[in-house]
Amino acid sequence: MKLYRSLIYRELRLTRKRCFLMLILFLLLALLMLTPIMLGGFSEPAEGEDAPVEMILLFVGTVVLTGGFLAGTNNGLQKADISSGWKRYSFILPPTAKQQAVSDLLVKLFYILLFGLLSAAFAMIYSIMGDYNAFGLMLNIYLGAVCIVMLIDVVYSYIIMLAKSKKDLGVIGVAAFLGAGLIIKVVDLFTAGKDLLKGDNAAEQSAEGGALISDEAFNRFVTALGSGKTTLFVAAAFAVICALFFFVMWRSHERREP
Repeated sequence: MKLYRSLIYRELRLTRKRCFLMLILFLLLALLMLTPIMLGGFSEPAEGEDAPVEMILLFVGTVVLTGGFLAGTNNGLQKADISSGWKRYSFILPPTAKQQAVSDLLVKLFYILLFGLLSAAFAMIYSIMGDYNAFGLMLNIYLGAVCIVMLIDVVYSYIIMLAKSKKDLGVIGVAAFLGAGLIIKVVDLFTAGKDLLKGDNAAEQSAEGGALISDEAFNRFVTALGSGKTTLFVAAAFAVICALFFFVMWRSHERREP
């Protein structure tokens, strides 16, 4: 246990500034979204204004989504270890690759729990003030955001695993930037091609009945997003991604210089 405490303490110590900045960002956004409550935004809405429930979904979704992104994002420690040379030195230290991977996963889960509790507290405030239970919806949005960002982190960590020095990090960084730009360009061209194939007739139909279809689709989406089946699916995806994260970090710590 002392070994794990030491590994976790090291990672939390080295990432404390990054965590502090993320907490400030999250709290500032949460306070901004609480402004309508402070100004009496849940009084009876005037004619033509959005209903309080719609505002709750908007504000809670924005903050919870941000919390999930911040919780699952890469902490930058792996890149810093390679740049400083600690990565090569750590190969001769007593902790095994598996133990270091367990430490990485526990720290990741700690951040997920921290931002999850903050997001739940924010959602609870809005649920009480607006008389609307958004807990299930909040949980699914949060876990979904965490899964997406953690999956990106897994890919990023696997790519970083190929680097042996600061110079390699620069080359990999440029290659990743160019690759991301190429993917975005291909997606943009694909989307533009689909719009051209639809033609003017489809655009006119969308303009005539778009609002009604949009509202109905949004209501169905919200209902499905807050359902128990979605919770089970997202929880299963989260467990799988955690296992992938552990495996990639294990392989990363096992790597030896040729």
